[in-house]
Amino acid sequence: MFVTVVMTASAATAEARISDCATPLGSVRVVLPSGLPPALKDLLGDVAMPGEPFDSTDVYLRGHKHRRYIFVWNRGTRWTVAMEQGGIALLSAIYVYELGKEGKKATLVQERTGLLNEVCTAATKLSTP
Repeated sequence: MFVTVVMTASAATAEARISDCATPLGSVRVVLPSGLPPALKDLLGDVAMPGEPFDSTDVYLRGHKHRRYIFVWNRGTRWTVAMEQGGIALLSAIYVYELGKEGKKATLVQERTGLLNEVCTAATKLSTP
C-alpha cells in the first residue's frame, strides 16, 4: 500500500512538471488539435489529446491510441511535437518538423526519445534552429 502511494505521488509530480514546461522564447504553444497543420495531422495519425486515456504499455490493441500529446510548439516553419509513447517503459518522444510551402509537406529534421521528466529540457534544445 505504501509503495502505491509513493508511485502515485511521483507520477503526479512528473505530470505537473511537464504541464508547467515553459514555451521557448520566439515559439508559441499550439492549441490541440485545431492548431496543427493538416500535413502534421496526417503524418502523426491518431494521437490522444493531453489528459485522454491511451495505451501506455507494450500491449498493442487495434483501434487504441498508443501515443498522447504532451505539447506542440511552433516557431515559423519549425514544429516541435512532444508525446508520451507507450512500450515496455513509458517514454517521451520528441519530433521536430519543418513545414514546406503552404504547410503541405512536413519533413522530420530531429527526433529524440527519453524519460518523461526530461522532456521540457530536451524539447527546448531541439526546438532551437
